[in-house]
Amino acid sequence: MAELKQYNNLSQVVPDGFVPAPPDLLETLSPGEKKWFQRFQEGVPLFSGWKKITQAVVEKFPENERDQRMVIMRELGLKIGSEWSRDDHIRKVDTDMLRLWGKELRQAGAENHLQLAKVLFKIEREVNSLLHLEQCD
Repeated sequence: MAELKQYNNLSQVVPDGFVPAPPDLLETLSPGEKKWFQRFQEGVPLFSGWKKITQAVVEKFPENERDQRMVIMRELGLKIGSEWSRDDHIRKVDTDMLRLWGKELRQAGAENHLQLAKVLFKIEREVNSLLHLEQCD
């Protein structure tokens, strides 16, 4: 069952089990880490960036699901990007994980939006586990 939650000043219907990024997440990053986070969002050579990936993923869903999927992808991008941008010796998300998740998203997107939704929730669970985030009830 889905519930109405408030994210980024917009009310959205999100699925149960969805864990939003902590509101102060980006404030925990150093100036150097914030630069890497920006690169994660915008892209660098050989990596499209989370914003472009988000657009491609969201477009695979039916029109009536896109707002919900956009919220999920943005929140997931905050969690993944902020962790990946940390110093190598402390981060829990590395570049190999990004490559694997990207491959999984591309493969699922080539199949259908139902498979893509399953992969999104799989990645969400993996990230939440890595970051020790609890499910909201």
